[in-house]
Amino acid sequence: MGLLSFALRGSYKRYWNNLKDLSKTVNKKPITMFLDTCLCTIVTGSGMQDYLNYKFYNKSWKERKEYATIGYQAKFYKTTAGIEYAPFFSNKINFHKNFKDYVKRECVSYEDGFDKVKEFIEKRDAIVVKPISGLGGGGVRKVETKTIKDINKFYEDLKENNEFIEDLVIQDKEWDKLNPGSINTLRVYTYALNGKSRILYACSRIGSSDAIVDNFHSGGVGVLVDVEKGCLVGKAINKANEVSDVTPRTKVKVDGYKIPMWDEVKKMVCEAALVNDKVNIVGWDVALSNKGPLLIEGNRGPGWDLPQVLLGRGVKKELDQIKKEVKGSK
Repeated sequence: MGLLSFALRGSYKRYWNNLKDLSKTVNKKPITMFLDTCLCTIVTGSGMQDYLNYKFYNKSWKERKEYATIGYQAKFYKTTAGIEYAPFFSNKINFHKNFKDYVKRECVSYEDGFDKVKEFIEKRDAIVVKPISGLGGGGVRKVETKTIKDINKFYEDLKENNEFIEDLVIQDKEWDKLNPGSINTLRVYTYALNGKSRILYACSRIGSSDAIVDNFHSGGVGVLVDVEKGCLVGKAINKANEVSDVTPRTKVKVDGYKIPMWDEVKKMVCEAALVNDKVNIVGWDVALSNKGPLLIEGNRGPGWDLPQVLLGRGVKKELDQIKKEVKGSK
């Protein structure tokens, strides 16, 4: 009874409800899967979301141990993405400066002063407001400048919320067909060491609404990218592990869909990866604009849930090899 009451508290209560729903389709008792989740945490370092994302309830221990779980990733990034480099990426003003050749848009923060902010707004019909620190698309919003009635208050709000403003990205017309309401990004994982870089994996993230972000964790879908052919491959999968042949909103078939400017994307991310190759693994969020590909942000120590879900297998073996190479270079 004590274990069950523990399961019914906080996020465990939500997880317990997820297991109850899942039990209707996988023919396993919630308590059995909950106990199995706990055992997986001990053995593989997985979290509750790992258990659901990777369908551990249907996998053998051999298969489970092939996944880069949340616990594994935390240890992996101590070797490949030192915490001392976090501000280089996560502070978005720093990111704009450090990767100015690849961001390809202007920005201004409240620290630049009221006059600069006012001038930036007056020259544009629409802007994007973002938190200065943080990753993942939280707090990002598009603002039509005509709706800003009190620019003094707008400036003070930027300061209070630690935000900045930047140019709105106009999406490439072909890529826009997947969902015109959001900036549909590519998440491209690069590995850099000793002045050389390469792409490990790539996925697309396609929105399902008019929200400017395409976040896989907020209603969007992910589709695997064939790095060699430069096209989407397989199925579209959402956070609930629901699978479809088409995009959720525009019903475009995803398998085989050609990615515009893919050769330019590859060149750009491999160059960007060498700006600071002390951070060996980066997940780049790439937008395909009407002026070419550009970087939205770079994630030092990106999560591996999306590629592993889309691949249907774990990537721990590949990451173990990378960790070995990085350790050997020091």
